[in-house]
Amino acid sequence: MTQCPSLDVTNQGDSIRVSEKRLVQGRFYPVTLLLLATLTLSSCGGGARATSWTDLAINDQVIYAADLASIVALDKETGEVVWDSADEADLEGLGPFYTVNLLPETALFVTSQERSGGGLFAQPRGVLRALEWDADDVLWQFTGTTGYYIAPGIVTDNMLIIGNGDGLVYALDAEDGSEVWSFDTGGRVWSTPLVISDTVYVTSLSHRLYALDLATGREVWDGPLETGGAMTAQPLPLDDLLFVGAFDSKIYAVHQEDGSLAWPQPFEGQAWFWGSPATDGTDIYIADVNGNVYAIQAETGTLRWQEAVEGPVARKVLLSPEGDFLLVGNDAGDIIILDTQDGRVLETHDGIGPLGSMALEGHVLYVTRILADQRIQAFEIEPDDIDLLWEYPQPEDN
Repeated sequence: MTQCPSLDVTNQGDSIRVSEKRLVQGRFYPVTLLLLATLTLSSCGGGARATSWTDLAINDQVIYAADLASIVALDKETGEVVWDSADEADLEGLGPFYTVNLLPETALFVTSQERSGGGLFAQPRGVLRALEWDADDVLWQFTGTTGYYIAPGIVTDNMLIIGNGDGLVYALDAEDGSEVWSFDTGGRVWSTPLVISDTVYVTSLSHRLYALDLATGREVWDGPLETGGAMTAQPLPLDDLLFVGAFDSKIYAVHQEDGSLAWPQPFEGQAWFWGSPATDGTDIYIADVNGNVYAIQAETGTLRWQEAVEGPVARKVLLSPEGDFLLVGNDAGDIIILDTQDGRVLETHDGIGPLGSMALEGHVLYVTRILADQRIQAFEIEPDDIDLLWEYPQPEDN
């Protein structure tokens, strides 16, 4: 029997170290190990290695998902396979694949974690590829990094902006993959950059939030926002502010123009903030890794309500189109609905494996999962009900 290695995310100034016996800020976090382990461990059941979360993107009637061994395109109404990159000779045997970005009707940008060289001297590396829209061919690939890709990038102004575990943010020409610019954050980048107008905002495990010029990659602010902990989430924009949580258990409200703090002091929660917030334009909603969900007034940073859900949470929370309920996914993959008025838990759907990503389109929730037989699922969501619409692969296909 193969024994799974123990979780150990080391801290050398640009990352964090977590172990079963590690005491973090006076609190134990043993229940977060399963969720954090998806960043570092292989799937002990064999097959493609699972060392990160998997991701999906939606365009028109099709879902494009990283499914470790391949990229799959699924009909979003039925879950039926449109195409599978495993069937393409140029992609056969590559991967595992983790993130997907879209340039509609033009290209898919996918990242994988692979080994170069052979035998004992093989070195792991992150690989970024641009695929034709139907995955029929590889348009170009970028291998100029020394770390892994953890989060998807963002496509804007004919560039793909993406962070890497080597601490750099890369701007690549979407047509040929050439490097337009790169910027060193001083720590691993585990988040998706945010682009507003001509500015790129990116967080880093170096405890910093940077504002960069989209065209050149040069810093826009006089200096980055310095926090007391690593940051792994994309900032949330609202009006002229940004909201972001950190591993110092604080939420920061920051002016987009110069990076100055908007609240008299950051909001302090009870544990690390890993995922991004959501907003209805008045309040922001966010969960910490201990499973505490908060509703915070955006203007003042004042707590409106707080509610604990079962299990730790390290993914972003999602807000319904009407703003009447929140969707929260915990480390076991449970999907929990909370009332935005008072935080009451309205419904819980038991998970079948840790969540990779969650995307809400109208009242349909699409998720990817790690270490599960059914790795992609679609649910119809109502305030008091969660109904499974389809799952991939179909149970009878296993």
